[in-house]
Formats: sequence, C-alpha cells, structure tokens
Amino acid sequence: MTWSTTGEADGVDLSAHTVFFSDDYRAEFDAVFRDGRVPDTPTTYVFAPDRAGGEANTGSAERLLLLINAPPIRQQGATPIEEADACRMRMMDHLSASGLRLTTHTEQVKTPADFAAMFPGTGGALYGVASHGWRASFQRPGVRSRLPGIYLAGGSVHPGPGVPMAALSGWAAAKAVERDLASI
Repeated sequence: MTWSTTGEADGVDLSAHTVFFSDDYRAEFDAVFRDGRVPDTPTTYVFAPDRAGGEANTGSAERLLLLINAPPIRQQGATPIEEADACRMRMMDHLSASGLRLTTHTEQVKTPADFAAMFPGTGGALYGVASHGWRASFQRPGVRSRLPGIYLAGGSVHPGPGVPMAALSGWAAAKAVERDLASI
C-alpha cells in the first residue's frame, strides 16, 4: 500500500530514501504471505524526493511517498479501502515510535486493489507480477511477450528483482527490440 502526501517531517533526519524497519521482520512477512493481512507493525519506506540532492528540509511542506508491505489480492478478495485507514494508523504509530513526526496535508492512498485495476494481471503487486515461492524464479516471463511488438523489462521479468537485475532486463529487452527490428 502507498500513501502519496505532502506535509512536514520532523524528528528524524530523512534522506531521499529512508526505511523504518519492523522490530519483527519474520512476523511481518508471516502476516503478509501466510496470513494474507497487513502487518501490525509494518516496515515503512519513506521517499522524500525533495531531499534527493542531499538538501535538508527547512520545515516547509514537502512531497512524501510512504510504502508498506501488503498482501497481494487472493481469492478471498482485496484489502478494502476502509482497512487502509487502520493500516495508516499502525504505520504512523510505528513511524512516531521511531522518532518521525509527520504532519500531512493532502493524501492519496493506493491499495493492492488499485494496483490490480491499473495493471491487470499483477495481482495487485506494485512492482509487477508477484513472484513468491520456490518456483517463482522459474515462472518469470522473458523479455518478449506473447503480443508482437510488446517487450517486458523490470524486476518481475527475467533475470529478476533488484536494480542490477532490472537494468539487465531492460538491456535484454532493448537487444530483443533491436534484433526484431533488424529482421523486418
């Protein structure tokens, strides 16, 4: 789940990318992947793009993206938007306990159901098709889709997740486009 917001952040010297980890990472992932629910104390990624150049915030409103782990959409249905408010409260409590005080002005929440509606076939996963389990590495799609002229690249495409692998995926897709155009 994500929250795009504007507001003031105080109490912790945020960088452009700051992660506030749960005290019990195993319980967090058990909640998401075993129990199909949002964790009680979610690890929270805070992206503060206005700090990207190493600039300290002067206390004025800034853009922030808050992201927590949430279960993918399953047969039992999506995380309802009403539950997003409870998730937000737990996330904010965790951030506050970590020393970060946030005063938000505007907010837009996106749940797995929103991501599924925007990107059909992802199961509501933010980064593409959810790839969990022992077979996931063998089920990643290649760079060529079944539709001619449509190529895939990213962390959920072969060779896999992480910035270096996603970059290699982009390179492989570009090479496939290049080869296919050369054969026309």
